[in-house]
Amino acid sequence: MAATKVDIIGLFSDAIVMIGRFSCNRIRWNRDYHPSQIMQNWKRNDVCVETKERGKDHVVKEYPKLVSKGWNGHNRVFKYRIPNGLKHDKLIKSINDIEFNLKSEVLFKLLENDKKAHFSLTVLSGHLQDLINYTDEATKLKDKGLWIPVGWSRRGLEQLNLASNNSPHLMIGGGTGAGKSIYARLILACLHMRYTRDEVRLWLCDLKHGNDIDMLGDYPLLADKIIKGPEAVEATMDELAVIIGQRYELIKSHKGASDINSLNKKYPAKKLPHIICFVDELTKLEGKEFRVAREKMSKNVGEGRAAGVHFIISCHRPTANLVSGTMKNNIPAVVAFRCNPVSARVLLGEDEWESSMMIDKDIEGRALFKHKDEVLVQIPYIDDNAIESIMSAYQKPQTTQAEAVNKVTKAPKEVIYEEKNKKIMDMKAPCVIDIEKTNPQPTKLRLVQPPEANTRVKKATKG
Repeated sequence: MAATKVDIIGLFSDAIVMIGRFSCNRIRWNRDYHPSQIMQNWKRNDVCVETKERGKDHVVKEYPKLVSKGWNGHNRVFKYRIPNGLKHDKLIKSINDIEFNLKSEVLFKLLENDKKAHFSLTVLSGHLQDLINYTDEATKLKDKGLWIPVGWSRRGLEQLNLASNNSPHLMIGGGTGAGKSIYARLILACLHMRYTRDEVRLWLCDLKHGNDIDMLGDYPLLADKIIKGPEAVEATMDELAVIIGQRYELIKSHKGASDINSLNKKYPAKKLPHIICFVDELTKLEGKEFRVAREKMSKNVGEGRAAGVHFIISCHRPTANLVSGTMKNNIPAVVAFRCNPVSARVLLGEDEWESSMMIDKDIEGRALFKHKDEVLVQIPYIDDNAIESIMSAYQKPQTTQAEAVNKVTKAPKEVIYEEKNKKIMDMKAPCVIDIEKTNPQPTKLRLVQPPEANTRVKKATKG
């Protein structure tokens, strides 16, 4: 029997062909992965226009048509044409489902000057750093509003305007060690650096007797009221309700004013500061003995927007008893750190709680910011020494406290004077009176995402 000669060259050639075919299939699959997933989402949610051909019972569904694919840096860009009759709102509502399926953020943009395409979808693939340090280098702030930083997303720095009608309050939730305390300190420090007492006043409710508010110093400049423990919440909410009612009366008495923003714009002499009530650890108000306090807080949350009273509420374990339906409907902005499914349902809603699964539980400071859309953010890290260094420049002068009290008690009923012939505040104006008025030059803020974040900031740099 003749020995068979092995064709080494043939076997090697066949192996190369098989590897080439496999590689081509994988490249083609990766290339078409995003468009196919997007189309499957639209088919599942009926993002289409249904037409019925004349004389036939068959219904034709017309979906957005892919026109071109491209790259914008490391991000994929897909351009589509919209079939006649399909509304933009239906497309925008489908973005959240597309992001969940792709495990990435997707930006929707209308193309007005493009002749071939009507809109584009950009799939963000940039890496969100695990640690972003804080720095206070100068930068240009927003011109109007009451802006607080949220964190860095792949789109850049996310901020929230509390003076907007769409986002007057903020809810912060998450488990232990997720980053709530650091974020709360960051917000309070930024408010001191960005605004003066003529613009913002703080009511600080420390319900857990922690050190987060203590790190702001003994006499924070913007603070008008600091309470310790849940027992004083009910009385504090009563005081806040009186101020809200007085402000509404003042707004009604001025023609053309509908809220605090229009009042401050049309009547500068009657300008009122915004009041931010920061509640640290709402969980401490659990129990029947605090039911009235919770109800009064929920009422103030619902009525405070037009009067310029805003709430920032931090909660370790939100439940339906703590966060009522009325309160949740009036707090559209949420920063959710890692949490269990029950808390995620309360924070994000029954239909959107699954988005919390996108939060990496091993990364401290990673959160989901829900406002107009949902986006993953990394909260900048700031340590205790940095907070103390920053807040040391924003303290009320302690040596003049007794003198200031004497001035208040001896002042006329109509007007309080700090210096001779210098008017500070009308006693009839419905806002909290400050004992000592100090207006240092506000330091501007920048939250920078450095190219490499390997070590945490040990010391805050002064601008």
